[in-house]
Amino acid sequence: MEDKKRTIMAMVIIAVVLLAVLYSFFLNLFAPTPHLELADPDASQSLDPVAQESGQSVGVVVEVTPQTVQSLIASLERYESYRRTVTVEYLSAGQSAGTVTAQVWADGGWTRASAALASGTVENAVVGDGTLWLWYDSGPKVYDGPADGRAADLTQRLPTYEDVLALDKRDITAAGYEERDGQPCVYVEAKTPVDYTERYWVSVNSGLLIAAETEKGGEVVYTMSARDVVSPLDQTEGIFALPDGTALYTPGE
Repeated sequence: MEDKKRTIMAMVIIAVVLLAVLYSFFLNLFAPTPHLELADPDASQSLDPVAQESGQSVGVVVEVTPQTVQSLIASLERYESYRRTVTVEYLSAGQSAGTVTAQVWADGGWTRASAALASGTVENAVVGDGTLWLWYDSGPKVYDGPADGRAADLTQRLPTYEDVLALDKRDITAAGYEERDGQPCVYVEAKTPVDYTERYWVSVNSGLLIAAETEKGGEVVYTMSARDVVSPLDQTEGIFALPDGTALYTPGE
């Protein structure tokens, strides 16, 4: 029975990833995002004083507003090699309904997530080269299927950049710079058509989503936080390997 549940869960995750592939394709096809210069959250304007003194042209000041925040997030340079810990909690009536803690490693476009589920089972996922591999510590079977760039976030139970960039600007109710867990972040708040309030914090330093929450009817039902970010990746041995030892990717090669 337990094996059957895991098989169903694995197939559901792969199905979600497949839907994400199609969604991402049409989003990128019809809604390309312009590149804008990011303003300095600690300065009144984003002009480069060195450029001013030298007489060089300076950047255009872009205020963080609901109209510009998506383009600003798209312009952030995201860490390509790192490891970190991500914690996701689901809540109901103010009480925890389950927590997932994932150890995450990323390098060269490949991502590995080992997520400890509320049941105690550890779910492992490797995403890279257009493929998702998924298995559980309690069994030898490995599931695989096609994946795109969103799959790595989905296997960590994270909102993705595409979620933020796909928001209708009319639904964005607040945007700006905020400090979160000691890091300067770009903050976005939006109302969804089904009466959810979604909040995102994207680190200015790493370009990574470091916190998020979803509220329904005045109650928070989902929270996500990330910590212990180390960049570049300092662990390489066997990270991107299958249970039988097959190396899918080796950092540095």
